[in-house]
Amino acid sequence: MLPRLAACLFAIAAPLAAQAVRWQVPERGGLVYARTLALDSKVVPEGQHCPDPWHGAAQPGVFYAGELDAARVRRAGEVVDVRELLAHVALDLGTARGGKAQLAMARGNWQPVRIDVEYDAPQAGAQAFRGTIAFDQKAARGLGAVAPHEPRIDGTFRGQRTLALEQGRVAAFDGVVELQLEHPAWVEGDHKHVLRKRTLKITDAWQDAAIAGPDDAAFEERIRAAIRASAAHLKQKLAERADNIPAPGANPHHEIAPGELAMMLLALRRSGEDARDAALVHGYDRLRKCVISGTYSLAVAILAMEALYTPAGEWAEMRAGRLKVPMTRQLPAADLAVVKEWSDTLLGNIDTSVDRAYVRRWHYGPGVDWDNSNSQYACLGLYGTQLCGVEVPSQVWTAATQHWLLQARLDGAAESLDATLRKDVDKPGRTRAGGKVQPRGWSYRDDGPLTGSMTTAGIAGLTLCTSALRLQKKGNPKLLSEADASVRAGLLWMQKHMTVRGNPFPDAVRPDWHLYYLYGLERACELNQVALLGGRDWYVEGAMHLVATQNPDGAWGSFADTAFGLLFLMKASLPAITGR
Repeated sequence: MLPRLAACLFAIAAPLAAQAVRWQVPERGGLVYARTLALDSKVVPEGQHCPDPWHGAAQPGVFYAGELDAARVRRAGEVVDVRELLAHVALDLGTARGGKAQLAMARGNWQPVRIDVEYDAPQAGAQAFRGTIAFDQKAARGLGAVAPHEPRIDGTFRGQRTLALEQGRVAAFDGVVELQLEHPAWVEGDHKHVLRKRTLKITDAWQDAAIAGPDDAAFEERIRAAIRASAAHLKQKLAERADNIPAPGANPHHEIAPGELAMMLLALRRSGEDARDAALVHGYDRLRKCVISGTYSLAVAILAMEALYTPAGEWAEMRAGRLKVPMTRQLPAADLAVVKEWSDTLLGNIDTSVDRAYVRRWHYGPGVDWDNSNSQYACLGLYGTQLCGVEVPSQVWTAATQHWLLQARLDGAAESLDATLRKDVDKPGRTRAGGKVQPRGWSYRDDGPLTGSMTTAGIAGLTLCTSALRLQKKGNPKLLSEADASVRAGLLWMQKHMTVRGNPFPDAVRPDWHLYYLYGLERACELNQVALLGGRDWYVEGAMHLVATQNPDGAWGSFADTAFGLLFLMKASLPAITGR
C-alpha cells in the first residue's frame, strides 16, 4: 500500500514541480529596477561607418505586468531592441529550473535572427545563462531571398540572475552581450556594395527591484516626488522662457516660444501652483502681451488661461460624479477679450481647400494644408474657449467631427473592447464597457501610418467635439452616435497597441514624440474616464516609465516634454461630458 501511495504522490508532485513559476507582481503595475547600461562600440576598420542598431534612448529598468504572456511567465513579444535582449532572457521564469529556450527578434531592417539560450540549474537562488544570436537560415528560406542591403547581426551573450521564487520574481541580473554587425553599403562611384563592420559590447545590470502599483504607498510617494521635481524645474525656468520670446518676424522660434511658455504655465497650474505666485504672475503677464498666430501656441495659450480660472475642486467633483458638466470659468473682461482674440485667430487657421461648413481641419496657419496634430490642439483650444464663456458656433464642432470621422481608418477584424471606466475599477467583477467593434486608428495625414500619438488625437478630437455639442444641446443624433462608435473603435486600437515604452507605430514602438504621445494617452483616457484598457492600467505604467526616466533636475528634456510629463502624472485632463 505504501509503495503505491508513494507512486501516486510522485505522479502528482512531478507535474507540479515541472510547472513554470509565475510572476507575482501587481496586476496593474510591475517592478522598477535600478538599471546600469553601458555600450562600447568600435568600427572595423577605422574610418568606415556602420549605423547603430537602434533608434532613440534606451529603456529604463521597468518590468510591466501588462507585458507578461498569458501564463504570466515571461515578457510577451519579440526582442525589438538588442539593448533589451538580456532583459528578455533574464526575466523569463519559465526557465527557473534550468533548460533551453529560443527567442524571436523583430525583423525590422535586419536579416532574420535566431536567439538560443541555455540556463544552468540554479544554485542557492543564483542561475547562470548563456546564448547565441545567429542568422536564421530557416526563417530566411521562408521569406525568400534576403535583400543584399539588409544588415546582419551575430554574437554571443552571457549572464547570471538572482531568483526570488518565493516572491515570484527575478531579484537582479547582470550580463554582457557581444555583437558583430555587418552593414552592406552601396558605393555610388564604384557601383558596388562594400561590407562595413562594427563590434558592439553591451553591459547591462538590473537590481534593487521596487514594487509599483496603484496601492503601493512607496510608489505613490515616488510619483509625488516626480511631480514636485518637475514643477520646481518648470517654475525655475519660467522667467527664462517668459523674458526671451523673440519679437514677431525676428526668427522662426518666435511662434514656438509663446506655446512653450503657455505649456509651462498650464502644467504648473494643473500641478496646483498658486496663481498669485510671483513667477506665475510674471509668466501670465508676458503671455498676454505675446503676438500669437500659430495653432499650437494659440491653443495652449487658451488652455493656460482657462487653467488660471478653473474653479477649485472641480476636478475632484467631476471624477466623483457629483458634478455632471464643467463649470464656466469667470474671467475678468480684459482676459476674456484676450481669449476671444486668440480664439478668433485660431478659427481662421483652417485648411481652405475644403468647405468649412462641412469639414474643418487645421494647420499651423490658414492655407491649403492640414494635419491631425494641429487639428487636435485646435479642438483643445476651442473647447477651452467655450469653458471660458466664449461661445464657439455649433457648426464648427459639427464640421470638425466630420473631419475626425473621415480620417478614422479601419485596422483589423472586430474584437471586444475591454475598457474599464474609472467608476468601476475597484468594484468586484469589474464592469467592462465597449462591446465588439472594429479597431480604427488615425495618422498624421491621410496617407501616413496609423500611430499611437495620432490615434489618441483622434479619440480626444471626437470626444471634445461631441462633448461641446452636447453641452450646447445641439448636434445630429446620428452624427453623435457615429462619433461615439468611432471613439470606442479608437480605444480598441489603443488596447491592441498600448505601450508606454514609446509611440506605437505599425511596425514597431518608436521614440518619435514619446512624451507628446503619453500626454495624448492621458487625455484620450481621462476625457472618457477610462481607467484600464485590456486590464492594463495606462496611468500606473506611464508613471513607472516617467519616475524611472526623470533627470536629476526634474526635467524630461525640453520645456514641452517636461510639461507633458507633469501633465500626465497629474492626470490633468478634465473628464468630458459625453452622455455615454
